Amino acid sequence: MREEFENPLGRGVRVLRRFPLGSLGSLAQDEVPLDRRLDLVRGVGPHTFQKLKDAGYETLVDLARHPRFGPGATRVWAALARRDARALINFGARDLELLPLFPRREWVVVDIETTGLAQVLPVFLIGVAYAGATHWEVCQYVAEGFEQEGAILWQAAEDLERRSVCITYNGKAFDEPFVRARFRFYGLTPLTFRLHVDLLHTCRRRFSTRFPNCRLTTIAQGVLGIDRGEDITGDQAPDLYYRFLRDGDQQALALLLEHNAHDLFALTQLLDALWSGEFDRGIWEREDEGVS
Repeated sequence: MREEFENPLGRGVRVLRRFPLGSLGSLAQDEVPLDRRLDLVRGVGPHTFQKLKDAGYETLVDLARHPRFGPGATRVWAALARRDARALINFGARDLELLPLFPRREWVVVDIETTGLAQVLPVFLIGVAYAGATHWEVCQYVAEGFEQEGAILWQAAEDLERRSVCITYNGKAFDEPFVRARFRFYGLTPLTFRLHVDLLHTCRRRFSTRFPNCRLTTIAQGVLGIDRGEDITGDQAPDLYYRFLRDGDQQALALLLEHNAHDLFALTQLLDALWSGEFDRGIWEREDEGVS
Protein backbone atom coordinates (compact mmCIF):
# COMPACT_ATOMS: atom_id res chain seq x y z
CA MET A 1 0.00 0.00 0.00
CA ARG A 2 1.30 3.47 -0.91
CA GLU A 3 0.50 6.59 1.11
CA GLU A 4 1.77 10.16 0.96
CA PHE A 5 2.76 12.20 4.00
CA GLU A 6 3.71 15.79 4.74
CA ASN A 7 5.79 17.18 7.60
CA PRO A 8 7.82 20.33 8.40
CA LEU A 9 10.52 19.36 5.87
CA GLY A 10 8.22 18.62 2.96
CA ARG A 11 6.46 15.68 1.35
CA GLY A 12 7.31 12.05 0.89
CA VAL A 13 5.85 8.61 0.33
CA ARG A 14 5.48 5.54 2.53
CA VAL A 15 5.05 2.05 1.10
CA LEU A 16 3.53 -0.42 3.57
CA ARG A 17 3.68 -4.23 3.48
CA ARG A 18 3.93 -7.26 5.78
CA PHE A 19 6.32 -10.18 6.19
CA PRO A 20 5.61 -13.45 7.98
CA LEU A 21 7.59 -14.42 11.04
CA GLY A 22 10.61 -16.59 10.37
CA SER A 23 11.55 -19.95 11.84
CA LEU A 24 11.82 -18.81 15.43
CA GLY A 25 14.98 -19.97 17.18
CA SER A 26 16.03 -22.43 14.47
CA LEU A 27 19.62 -21.10 14.48
CA ALA A 28 19.72 -20.17 18.15
CA GLN A 29 22.56 -21.31 20.36
CA ASP A 30 22.34 -21.96 24.07
CA GLU A 31 23.45 -18.82 25.87
CA VAL A 32 24.25 -18.29 29.53
CA PRO A 33 21.56 -15.99 31.00
CA LEU A 34 22.90 -12.50 31.53
CA ASP A 35 22.38 -12.61 35.28
CA ARG A 36 24.71 -15.66 35.33
CA ARG A 37 27.44 -14.09 33.22
CA LEU A 38 30.03 -13.90 35.99
CA ASP A 39 32.66 -13.45 33.29
CA LEU A 40 31.35 -9.93 32.65
CA VAL A 41 33.01 -8.93 35.92
CA ARG A 42 36.54 -7.66 35.49
CA GLY A 43 39.12 -10.26 36.48
CA VAL A 44 36.81 -13.28 36.06
CA GLY A 45 38.32 -15.45 33.33
CA PRO A 46 37.44 -19.08 32.52
CA HIS A 47 39.50 -20.56 35.38
CA THR A 48 38.20 -18.11 37.98
CA PHE A 49 34.67 -18.50 36.63
CA GLN A 50 34.76 -22.24 37.32
CA LYS A 51 36.25 -21.75 40.79
CA LEU A 52 33.50 -19.30 41.66
CA LYS A 53 30.84 -21.70 40.37
CA ASP A 54 32.31 -24.51 42.44
CA ALA A 55 32.21 -22.22 45.48
CA GLY A 56 28.47 -21.65 44.98
CA TYR A 57 28.46 -18.31 43.17
CA GLU A 58 25.80 -18.89 40.51
CA THR A 59 24.57 -15.38 39.71
CA LEU A 60 25.77 -11.81 39.74
CA VAL A 61 23.64 -11.24 42.84
CA ASP A 62 25.53 -14.07 44.56
CA LEU A 63 28.85 -12.65 43.41
CA ALA A 64 27.98 -9.22 44.79
CA ARG A 65 28.77 -10.67 48.25
CA HIS A 66 32.27 -11.77 47.21
CA PRO A 67 35.03 -9.82 49.00
CA ARG A 68 37.07 -9.29 45.82
CA PHE A 69 34.60 -9.40 42.93
CA GLY A 70 31.57 -7.98 44.74
CA PRO A 71 31.93 -4.34 43.61
CA GLY A 72 32.42 -5.38 39.98
CA ALA A 73 29.43 -7.71 40.11
CA THR A 74 27.31 -4.92 41.59
CA ARG A 75 28.28 -2.61 38.72
CA VAL A 76 27.36 -5.20 36.10
CA TRP A 77 24.06 -5.99 37.81
CA ALA A 78 23.24 -2.29 38.04
CA ALA A 79 23.88 -1.95 34.29
CA LEU A 80 21.51 -4.86 33.68
CA ALA A 81 18.85 -3.25 35.84
CA ARG A 82 19.20 0.01 33.89
CA ARG A 83 19.25 -1.86 30.57
CA ASP A 84 22.46 0.04 29.87
CA ALA A 85 23.54 -1.71 26.68
CA ARG A 86 26.62 0.44 26.13
CA ALA A 87 27.99 -0.35 29.59
CA LEU A 88 27.24 -4.06 29.21
CA ILE A 89 29.02 -4.20 25.85
CA ASN A 90 32.00 -2.51 27.50
CA PHE A 91 31.90 -5.24 30.16
CA GLY A 92 32.12 -7.84 27.38
CA ALA A 93 28.53 -8.72 26.42
CA ARG A 94 27.65 -9.14 22.73
CA ASP A 95 24.92 -7.06 21.18
CA LEU A 96 22.68 -10.00 20.20
CA GLU A 97 22.61 -11.45 23.72
CA LEU A 98 21.34 -8.12 25.06
CA LEU A 99 18.09 -8.38 23.09
CA PRO A 100 16.26 -10.13 25.98
CA LEU A 101 16.50 -6.85 27.90
CA PHE A 102 14.03 -5.26 25.48
CA PRO A 103 10.54 -6.43 24.41
CA ARG A 104 10.05 -7.00 20.69
CA ARG A 105 7.69 -4.04 20.45
CA GLU A 106 10.78 -1.85 21.01
CA TRP A 107 12.73 -3.38 18.09
CA VAL A 108 13.09 -2.01 14.59
CA VAL A 109 14.98 -3.53 11.67
CA VAL A 110 16.53 -0.87 9.39
CA ASP A 111 18.07 -0.89 5.92
CA ILE A 112 18.77 2.18 3.79
CA GLU A 113 19.45 2.84 0.11
CA THR A 114 21.72 5.71 -0.93
CA THR A 115 22.96 7.29 -4.14
CA GLY A 116 26.57 6.37 -3.32
CA LEU A 117 28.99 5.57 -0.52
CA ALA A 118 30.01 9.16 0.29
CA GLN A 119 28.01 10.67 3.16
CA VAL A 120 27.52 13.92 1.23
CA LEU A 121 25.17 12.03 -1.11
CA PRO A 122 21.45 11.65 -0.37
CA VAL A 123 19.51 8.79 1.20
CA PHE A 124 16.53 8.07 -1.02
CA LEU A 125 14.96 5.05 0.73
CA ILE A 126 14.69 4.08 4.39
CA GLY A 127 13.22 0.63 4.99
CA VAL A 128 12.09 -0.37 8.48
CA ALA A 129 10.36 -3.44 9.88
CA TYR A 130 8.57 -3.66 13.23
CA ALA A 131 8.21 -6.94 15.09
CA GLY A 132 4.63 -7.99 15.75
CA ALA A 133 3.12 -11.02 17.45
CA THR A 134 2.28 -12.82 14.19
CA HIS A 135 4.15 -10.92 11.46
CA TRP A 136 6.51 -8.05 10.66
CA GLU A 137 5.06 -4.65 9.74
CA VAL A 138 7.20 -3.00 7.03
CA CYS A 139 7.36 0.67 6.09
CA GLN A 140 9.54 2.06 3.29
CA TYR A 141 10.06 5.84 3.27
CA VAL A 142 10.75 6.92 -0.32
CA ALA A 143 12.13 10.23 -1.59
CA GLU A 144 10.75 10.63 -5.12
CA GLY A 145 13.21 13.48 -5.65
CA PHE A 146 16.31 14.83 -3.90
CA GLU A 147 14.18 17.60 -2.38
CA GLN A 148 12.24 14.96 -0.38
CA GLU A 149 15.26 13.51 1.47
CA GLY A 150 14.79 15.77 4.49
CA ALA A 151 11.12 14.83 4.72
CA ILE A 152 11.75 11.08 4.80
CA LEU A 153 14.52 11.51 7.40
CA TRP A 154 12.22 13.64 9.58
CA GLN A 155 9.31 11.22 9.22
CA ALA A 156 11.37 8.12 9.95
CA ALA A 157 12.79 9.78 13.07
CA GLU A 158 9.31 10.78 14.21
CA ASP A 159 7.94 7.25 13.72
CA LEU A 160 10.92 5.51 15.35
CA GLU A 161 11.26 7.83 18.33
CA ARG A 162 9.92 5.33 20.88
CA ARG A 163 11.94 2.35 19.64
CA SER A 164 14.85 1.24 21.83
CA VAL A 165 16.59 -1.32 19.62
CA CYS A 166 17.88 -0.96 16.06
CA ILE A 167 18.83 -4.12 14.12
CA THR A 168 20.91 -3.81 10.93
CA TYR A 169 23.36 -5.69 8.74
CA ASN A 170 26.66 -3.81 8.55
CA GLY A 171 24.79 -0.86 9.99
CA LYS A 172 27.41 0.09 12.55
CA ALA A 173 29.93 0.68 9.78
CA PHE A 174 27.61 2.08 7.08
CA ASP A 175 23.93 2.82 7.79
CA GLU A 176 24.29 4.49 11.18
CA PRO A 177 27.15 6.93 10.37
CA PHE A 178 25.61 7.67 6.95
CA VAL A 179 22.22 8.56 8.38
CA ARG A 180 23.81 10.62 11.16
CA ALA A 181 25.67 12.66 8.54
CA ARG A 182 22.46 13.28 6.60
CA PHE A 183 20.62 14.31 9.78
CA ARG A 184 23.38 16.82 10.51
CA PHE A 185 23.06 18.19 6.96
CA TYR A 186 19.42 19.12 7.67
CA GLY A 187 20.11 20.33 11.20
CA LEU A 188 18.13 17.44 12.70
CA THR A 189 18.93 15.68 15.96
CA PRO A 190 20.09 12.17 15.02
CA LEU A 191 18.13 9.17 16.20
CA THR A 192 19.61 7.39 19.19
CA PHE A 193 18.85 3.83 20.26
CA ARG A 194 19.65 2.12 23.53
CA LEU A 195 20.98 -0.90 21.63
CA HIS A 196 22.23 -1.38 18.07
CA VAL A 197 22.47 -5.03 17.02
CA ASP A 198 24.55 -5.53 13.88
CA LEU A 199 23.86 -9.07 12.65
CA LEU A 200 26.90 -9.01 10.35
CA HIS A 201 29.12 -9.47 13.41
CA THR A 202 27.09 -12.46 14.59
CA CYS A 203 27.18 -14.03 11.13
CA ARG A 204 30.93 -13.57 10.86
CA ARG A 205 31.40 -15.41 14.16
CA ARG A 206 28.96 -18.17 13.25
CA PHE A 207 29.34 -18.72 9.51
CA SER A 208 32.61 -17.28 8.17
CA THR A 209 34.19 -20.74 7.84
CA ARG A 210 31.25 -22.03 5.77
CA PHE A 211 30.96 -19.35 3.11
CA PRO A 212 33.36 -17.31 0.96
CA ASN A 213 31.85 -14.11 2.37
CA CYS A 214 29.21 -13.04 4.86
CA ARG A 215 27.18 -10.74 2.63
CA LEU A 216 23.51 -10.73 3.52
CA THR A 217 22.57 -12.35 0.21
CA THR A 218 25.09 -15.15 0.85
CA ILE A 219 23.81 -15.82 4.38
CA ALA A 220 20.17 -15.59 3.31
CA GLN A 221 20.64 -18.22 0.62
CA GLY A 222 23.20 -20.46 2.30
CA VAL A 223 21.77 -20.47 5.82
CA LEU A 224 18.07 -19.63 5.40
CA GLY A 225 17.50 -20.98 1.88
CA ILE A 226 16.07 -17.66 0.65
CA ASP A 227 16.26 -17.31 -3.14
CA ARG A 228 16.12 -13.65 -4.19
CA GLY A 229 15.32 -14.50 -7.78
CA GLU A 230 16.05 -11.70 -10.27
CA ASP A 231 16.87 -9.13 -7.60
CA ILE A 232 19.29 -6.33 -8.47
CA THR A 233 22.66 -5.94 -6.74
CA GLY A 234 23.33 -3.11 -4.30
CA ASP A 235 25.77 -1.33 -6.60
CA GLN A 236 23.03 -1.03 -9.25
CA ALA A 237 20.77 0.97 -6.93
CA PRO A 238 22.20 4.47 -7.57
CA ASP A 239 21.96 4.10 -11.35
CA LEU A 240 18.36 2.92 -11.10
CA TYR A 241 17.44 5.84 -8.87
CA TYR A 242 19.00 8.33 -11.26
CA ARG A 243 17.08 6.64 -14.10
CA PHE A 244 13.87 7.11 -12.13
CA LEU A 245 14.67 10.80 -11.53
CA ARG A 246 15.77 11.47 -15.12
CA ASP A 247 13.18 9.48 -17.06
CA GLY A 248 10.35 8.98 -14.59
CA ASP A 249 10.95 5.22 -14.93
CA GLN A 250 8.50 3.68 -12.44
CA GLN A 251 9.91 0.20 -13.10
CA ALA A 252 13.30 1.39 -11.86
CA LEU A 253 11.70 2.61 -8.62
CA ALA A 254 9.78 -0.66 -8.25
CA LEU A 255 13.04 -2.61 -8.55
CA LEU A 256 14.62 -0.46 -5.83
CA LEU A 257 11.68 -0.99 -3.50
CA GLU A 258 11.80 -4.75 -4.08
CA HIS A 259 15.56 -4.83 -3.50
CA ASN A 260 15.17 -3.03 -0.18
CA ALA A 261 12.25 -5.32 0.73
CA HIS A 262 14.41 -8.38 -0.03
CA ASP A 263 17.08 -7.06 2.36
CA LEU A 264 14.52 -6.36 5.08
CA PHE A 265 12.92 -9.78 4.62
CA ALA A 266 16.28 -11.54 4.90
CA LEU A 267 17.10 -9.53 8.03
CA THR A 268 13.80 -10.29 9.75
CA GLN A 269 14.05 -14.00 8.95
CA LEU A 270 17.66 -14.12 10.14
CA LEU A 271 16.82 -12.33 13.36
CA ASP A 272 13.90 -14.65 14.08
CA ALA A 273 16.11 -17.69 13.44
CA LEU A 274 18.89 -16.44 15.73
CA TRP A 275 16.60 -15.31 18.53
CA SER A 276 16.10 -17.88 21.28
CA GLY A 277 14.17 -16.00 23.96
CA GLU A 278 10.55 -15.19 24.60
CA PHE A 279 9.08 -13.26 21.73
CA ASP A 280 6.91 -10.53 23.17
CA ARG A 281 8.43 -9.25 26.40
CA GLY A 282 11.81 -8.35 27.83
CA ILE A 283 13.25 -10.33 30.74
CA TRP A 284 12.67 -7.51 33.23
CA GLU A 285 8.95 -7.44 32.48
CA ARG A 286 8.82 -11.17 33.21
CA GLU A 287 10.60 -10.64 36.52
CA ASP A 288 8.12 -7.90 37.45
CA GLU A 289 5.36 -10.49 37.07
CA GLY A 290 7.19 -12.93 39.34
CA VAL A 291 8.29 -15.27 36.56
CA SER A 292 11.83 -16.57 36.89
